[in-house]
Amino acid sequence: MWAATLAAALGIAYVTVNVGLHHGSAATRRPRDVDTPSPARPGLTRITVTDPVDHKAYGVYVWRPDVPETRMLPVLYFLHGVPSDPKTLIDDEGLAKQVAAYVAKGGTPFELAVPDGNGSHHDDTEWANAVDGSDRIEDRLLDEVIPAVEGRHRRDAAHRAIGGFSMGGYGSMNLALRHPDVFGAVTSISGYFHVDDPSHMFGDQAAAITANRPDQNIPAARRVRIFMSAAEDEDNDVIKGEPERFKKLLDAAGVPAVFEERPGGHDWDYVRSVLPDAFGFLAQGWTKAGAPGPVSTAPGPSGSPQ
Repeated sequence: MWAATLAAALGIAYVTVNVGLHHGSAATRRPRDVDTPSPARPGLTRITVTDPVDHKAYGVYVWRPDVPETRMLPVLYFLHGVPSDPKTLIDDEGLAKQVAAYVAKGGTPFELAVPDGNGSHHDDTEWANAVDGSDRIEDRLLDEVIPAVEGRHRRDAAHRAIGGFSMGGYGSMNLALRHPDVFGAVTSISGYFHVDDPSHMFGDQAAAITANRPDQNIPAARRVRIFMSAAEDEDNDVIKGEPERFKKLLDAAGVPAVFEERPGGHDWDYVRSVLPDAFGFLAQGWTKAGAPGPVSTAPGPSGSPQ
């Protein structure tokens, strides 16, 4: 049964589920007192959430391991760059396949959620809220995506992480430091930590820019487990040298963070080489927080996986 499920997951067959509008802050809504496990729903699905401003449906891809779902099963929200979208990460870059392979090899099981960070009025949203209110990507993630993905098994910060590549690397760090009560860990791959705002999400307003600069929010980093990675041959001027600079700021403030630099450029071949280390970093914290153990692939009495 498990082997067939994994094969289906690796083949990336999925079904679509429509999810209605959700209300309430992901940081403040309390989970139910009794966390009754849901039956396993392994494999890849696509759900939709409704944007709080334009009321359009945006897709979220969710990959689940073959274990019962509870509040102890961690979730990683992975943010795409620009130009990109969730379908590209799933169909072209094989992100769900890599998570499935990691879990199949004995890695700590976790859910993967890949939301859409595009908007209706800005080509480059920075995973943020526009000061003019026209695109509210941060609100969509916190108030619509997280409730839709987690349902009645709402995680605490220790069992919820955020990560991403390029603009997603910026967005993941920015959101983690803006909401350390929501995200307990962050994996920023080839991210930047100042504001790069070609679409003017922040309207050139100093207060909004400062509020969305990770390098100006170092105190919040003390509450988040941090993993960062840089490519040796990074050629994007917005990103080149940024992970190293941010690591120095964390070091100066006495904030622990894991930083690695490895061969590669600004592409998904490089990202795929980093992901096993990023997953391993997250697993260390999740294991301490009581996450479920690895999925067993040992043959049972009938010769089929247990």
